[in-house]
Amino acid sequence: MKIIIMCDNNLGTVGGEQESSKIILGNLKEKFQMYLIQPGPSIMMDKVEEFNIVKETRMKHLVKKPLEFLKYILKVRKIIKNVSPEIIHTQAQVSFFVISLLKKLNLIDKRIKIIHTERGLYLKYNLFFKNLFKIMFKNLDLLVTTTEFNMAYWRRFTGDKLGYEIIENTAGPLFENYEQQLENNKNNEKIVLGFAGRYCEWKNWPLAIEIINVLRTKTNKKLEIIMAVGCLDDKSYKDTLIMFDKVRKIPNVKFDGKININLEEMNKLFYNINTFVLTSNRNTESFGRTLVEAMSRKNIVLTTDSGGSVEVVENPENVATNAQEFADKILYYFEEKNVFDSELNQNLEIVKRKYSLKNNIDKHESLYKHI
Repeated sequence: MKIIIMCDNNLGTVGGEQESSKIILGNLKEKFQMYLIQPGPSIMMDKVEEFNIVKETRMKHLVKKPLEFLKYILKVRKIIKNVSPEIIHTQAQVSFFVISLLKKLNLIDKRIKIIHTERGLYLKYNLFFKNLFKIMFKNLDLLVTTTEFNMAYWRRFTGDKLGYEIIENTAGPLFENYEQQLENNKNNEKIVLGFAGRYCEWKNWPLAIEIINVLRTKTNKKLEIIMAVGCLDDKSYKDTLIMFDKVRKIPNVKFDGKININLEEMNKLFYNINTFVLTSNRNTESFGRTLVEAMSRKNIVLTTDSGGSVEVVENPENVATNAQEFADKILYYFEEKNVFDSELNQNLEIVKRKYSLKNNIDKHESLYKHI
């Protein structure tokens, strides 16, 4: 069976779509003929045929150039005609709109099954994009989301007229096994607080700084902060450096700031912290992969009411709305040693049960075989 995975962002860049796509390709290339259409340079994945047809690494940059974007669509059509896949699985919005349009205009074989994984939260889209989705969904065979929270909104929106599947994200093979010897890196006598994510408005990094400030006023415990920030352009890079300077100026706080680090370094980060906080704005996260990564390394995980992230952490007591609440919850865990230890072990078990690599790959394989 021939399957095309189609992405909006080059798989060599940082992001959930990119990591998920690499996991699908890397783990199913022995069972299916896998092809990849992506913007930007090749990632040189063995046994995966790649089509890199534009220099831009992100489709959002290409759509601003109408003529180049039209050429891209025609090149995609030619690739599909030559490959003759049974399935095209789009991983982000622009890719889905392109394939849906080609199918609507009878420019690709109607027999090709179209699967779309919607990683965007329904609540984040404005009316224009919701209506665009409604039109394009008419050419879709199956919609995938990563949480029940997000799926519930999309099912209501589409009137239950599509095929549906929930496939939970996984942190990937690097996070599958817990290395007991690396637990020695943790010092649970002090608060080692981690934050990670892209630098953008809805990730709400100012809340992270506020949490640190409030914690510093509420406790005399040693406080260590580690931030890992993904920057996609020069502006976000400069803004991140300014943010790092603000954290360094907070008294009696040991700080380590990292930019655009790879997964191996992220893995070490999660072994070195004991508490992780996701600060995203309300109803902006469809999942929250960093939560799973942190849970897989036996950390306390806290989140805002940011959407699918609440489903991931499972414990409603680990959801907060402001810096005071976050600080109080963090200090509670460090005052209640038994609760602290129980939460760490429970988080690891949740990952093994629900967010394992095997769970993710088995569901994708079954999806491709039975659509």
